[in-house]
Amino acid sequence: MGQLDKTAPKRRRAASRLALAPCYCSFCFKSQHDVKKLMAGPGGIFICDECVGLCNEYIAGRNPKQPEYSPLETLQTDWLLALLRPLETTVRGKGSQLQWLVDTLRSRKVSWARIGKALSISRQSAWERFSKPTDVGQPWRLYSQPLARNTTERPV
Repeated sequence: MGQLDKTAPKRRRAASRLALAPCYCSFCFKSQHDVKKLMAGPGGIFICDECVGLCNEYIAGRNPKQPEYSPLETLQTDWLLALLRPLETTVRGKGSQLQWLVDTLRSRKVSWARIGKALSISRQSAWERFSKPTDVGQPWRLYSQPLARNTTERPV
């Protein structure tokens, strides 16, 4: 079937911790309690039904009316503070995807020079940033899932 996933219990515990905190749309910052539906994507990214509706309008070639957003300066401090954790989770999630991709490339024997060039950083910077996780419990480990090794599919 496949190799034993020893990190699954850690991912489940992390997911249950995240389930306790309210989730927010990564695009409009509305809480799960302020929208009809909030869908989770990879890396801690969420999108609400309203933002999906806007995307569908654009995809259909229509120019939808832009929703009214309050300027950040006018929003309550407590609400902005409540957004810090979900935004940090999103940032860590994107970092986990980046680490996962670099780990996959390294497992395919791609050089640090090529990885650095793709990221517009030096080989040394790429190696320093991605070669050694600082702790087994780092968030990127919670989300990582290796790509199939013999895949011939390329991103579009």
